Amino acid sequence: MIVQWCCKGVRDMPSKEVKRILEGEVGLQCRFWQRHRILPYGTAVGRLTERDLDLHVNHYDGTDPLTGKRVRDQTVFLSLSAGCVERDALRSRNVLHPALRTALIFATERAQQPGWVFTCYVMVAMNPASRVPGVAEEVRELNHRRPYSRFRPEGEIAAKLNVPSRQILCAEHWEPVEGTTIRRTGGYRNLGFVHPEALLNMRQMI
Repeated sequence: MIVQWCCKGVRDMPSKEVKRILEGEVGLQCRFWQRHRILPYGTAVGRLTERDLDLHVNHYDGTDPLTGKRVRDQTVFLSLSAGCVERDALRSRNVLHPALRTALIFATERAQQPGWVFTCYVMVAMNPASRVPGVAEEVRELNHRRPYSRFRPEGEIAAKLNVPSRQILCAEHWEPVEGTTIRRTGGYRNLGFVHPEALLNMRQMI
């Protein structure tokens, strides 16, 4: 298992909603949970499949051919970004796609409106484990996510159901200034944040 730091870009929302995400224990929720006051857990876990993950990653704005419902309204996954390195064989170089830049593109709609970026961590397995709750899927990893996806440069990590508040370090507010320029204009640090050091392969001396 790996502790993976990520960013989550979210369109602008009231400060009280941001504080609720940071302080309310549930944290960042998948869209399926957002549409229900109480998560129908059995149904949600039943959708943790490779098929549903593919729909989330590659057809988010489309329709599920089996149910006829919009994928974005029914998904049990959350898209986070951890950054990505893309190989440019033509120019013999590697191209870096930073996580923060990707999150800001989503949060501000390419510097067209204000938005929030949440910094958090999730647990990632060394192998695909789409059916296991609590373990995020490293969509960006080509060594075990081999089907082609044109969205790979987004460096996606797909969390499941929610990212608990205790795993969210902070939320930063960003606003466009001029043209494609944006700046950080404020934010909140999560006082209830729990550092992942207890999960790391390290022990102190007795």
